[in-house]
Amino acid sequence: MTPRIAWHRVLVTVVVVFLALAVVFYALSVFLAPADGRNTAGLFVGWAMFAMIGAIGVGIVDFFVRPLGGRSGDADVMAAAEEARTGSTRTQQAR
Repeated sequence: MTPRIAWHRVLVTVVVVFLALAVVFYALSVFLAPADGRNTAGLFVGWAMFAMIGAIGVGIVDFFVRPLGGRSGDADVMAAAEEARTGSTRTQQAR
């Protein structure tokens, strides 16, 4: 596994964690608001927004880090298999 794929997987995991935190914090704001008032709800909504912004930021970074071509590097494997089979990496017929 290349370092680029490893970074992509780590960043996707971080995005999922941030999104889960955003949902949990928002749910806590809804459930705790009647008991402790608007200050508590506002606090947890603020943390939920922070987690959502974090997920968006890490997602943008991941967009530039993720491997190019195919599904996480499968294009290189498919090109090597095509070259071994036919002696060429061209996959379309000449017109």
